Order: sequence, then structure tokens, then C-alpha cells
Amino acid sequence: MKRAFKIILKVLITILIVIVLLAGVYLITQAIGIKGEPSKESWDKATQFDLKDANHLVKKDGEDFSILLFSDIQIGVSVSKATQAFKMMDDLVDQTNPDFIMTAGDNTYFILSGILSRPIVNRMESYGIPWATVLGNHDSEGIADRNWVGNQYEAAEHSLFEMGPENIYGVGNYVVDIVDESGKTVYAMVMMDSNAEREYEDGKDYDYIHSDQIQWYEWVMKGMEDVPSILFFHIPLPEYKEVKTMWESGELDAVTTFGEAREEVCSPPENTGMFDKVLEYGSTTHIFVGHDHINNLSAEYKGVRLTYGLKTGLTCYADDDMQGATLITIKDGTNEVIVEHIDYEK
Repeated sequence: MKRAFKIILKVLITILIVIVLLAGVYLITQAIGIKGEPSKESWDKATQFDLKDANHLVKKDGEDFSILLFSDIQIGVSVSKATQAFKMMDDLVDQTNPDFIMTAGDNTYFILSGILSRPIVNRMESYGIPWATVLGNHDSEGIADRNWVGNQYEAAEHSLFEMGPENIYGVGNYVVDIVDESGKTVYAMVMMDSNAEREYEDGKDYDYIHSDQIQWYEWVMKGMEDVPSILFFHIPLPEYKEVKTMWESGELDAVTTFGEAREEVCSPPENTGMFDKVLEYGSTTHIFVGHDHINNLSAEYKGVRLTYGLKTGLTCYADDDMQGATLITIKDGTNEVIVEHIDYEK
């Protein structure tokens, strides 16, 4: 018994030492940090937004346009799980052959989060397909700050990510335009930074989309009148909670609603009115987020489809039967948007 007790004690002491060392490394790296270059772009609200200034993707005439959305890849601790996540991504790209690849943020997490954006970039570049991302709350929690992470994504050859204006909140507020072969816009994709965390009166919680970002969104909407748009960011709006409540009470249309909501909606505690602005302008038809790993609900709410991207990968927490990606197809001729989760079969 004494020998067994000693072994257990040694194991516990070892675990404690590892935890202390990791905590120490985290505190030191937070203090030192790696700082990136802030954006050199500035938003002039006195001018009019012009889609000609955005990055463009060309939809071939006579063909659908497909977007493969990865969400919460979260490489960061386990090499094995990162390898599995990359294998999942490879297989899903081969299966769907998309025209564009998007991620809904939290590509990385934990102490080396920012640094690990490099393997993400390398994997995305390996497909030779245009791609982009928005930043999640975990993407800059480690050694490198949000600007450094954004710098890595912006510099990649096939990436359409932009740092966005330096004089509004967040990193990665930008627009990507999908046009037909004649140059006419089919759909615009608006990418926004839902930020990370902030202090509230009762403690720290998830951040929100700030008022200057909403003003920027409004400016974009005014500049592309009558152009339909899709919104991408990471942390769900408070309205996702309303959708979950309606789903649980059977109020949603069973024909058009799909997916599940297995956990609490982790939205910011303060509603800054982003969704109200979406309704006011009426051109954004779809919103895609990540963040909640075992929610993949997709539902029409007040004329806008709110969708969780299906989690890609095993890291952090995940359910085995809720992993893969989300395929967004813009149909040729009608511009109808079809959304479906692509479950990954190991």
C-alpha cells in the first residue's frame, strides 16, 4: 500500500509541477509577447464604399459557386488531434472541391495560439484555392497579438484576408466580392471581427461587435445597395439564444430548420444592435458563426438564416457525431443559397 501511495503522490506532484511550469510560461509569454504590425488602411466614412475596392472571386457562368466553411479547428495542444484535424480538412476539400474556403475563427488556441497560425496558413495554402478567415476569441490568446496573427493570414499567397481599417475596432473587418464573368456582383461576403473578451461590471465575458464596426457595416451596406450579402464572424449574436429557445419550444419551421443545439449559446451578455442593423438594411441574407462546438443549428429568423458552422476537428471539446464542415452553395442563375453540413466520416 505504501509503495502504491508513493507512486500516486509522485504522479500528482509531477502533474502539479507541469501545471505550474505551463502557467509560468504563459505569464512570461504574455508579458513579453510578439507584436504585429497594425493595418495601414484607414476608414474614411465621408467617402462612399465601392465594391471595386474589395477583393474579388469569379463565379464561372453556368456553374454554382461553393464555399467550404471550416470552424473551430483549434490546433494548439495535441499534435495527434491537430494531425487528425488536418486530415479531416484535406478529405473534405477533396470531397467538395470548393471554389473558396472560409474559416469561422478559432483556428488555433492555448499558449502557442498565435504562433500556430503558421501551420494553418501552410495547410490552407496547400489546397491552391482562394481562402480567408475571421479571427475568433482564441486565435490571439497566446504569445502573439491579434495584429501578428492577422499579418500571417494577410501575407499568404492565396489568402483574401485583410487586416481592415485600423481606425475601427478589431482585426479583419473587410469585404470579398463574388462576381460573374462579366464583372457583375453575384454576392458579397462581409467579414467582421467579433473580438475576444472584455470586462463587464460583473466580470470578464465575451466581447461584442463594437459600435464603430456596426457603423462600418452600415457604410458598406449603403455603398452596395441591392447587392445580397453573407456575414461571417466568430462569436454568435445574442439573437442566436432566441433561435435556440424557439427551436426547443417547437416554434421554428421544421422544414427549413436543421442541426442541433446541444449547449448553451455563448454570446456576449450585451446586445450592441448588430442584428437590428442587419434587419434595417435587409441585404444580408445569411450569418455564419462558430464558437459553440456542439451547436450546429441553422434556422430562418426574421428573414435571415442564422447558422453555426460545423466544428472541424477534435481539439478542446467536441462530439464525435458533430464534426466536419459546412458547405454553402450559391446556385447558378437564381443566386439561391443552399446551406448543408458535411459530416465527416472517419
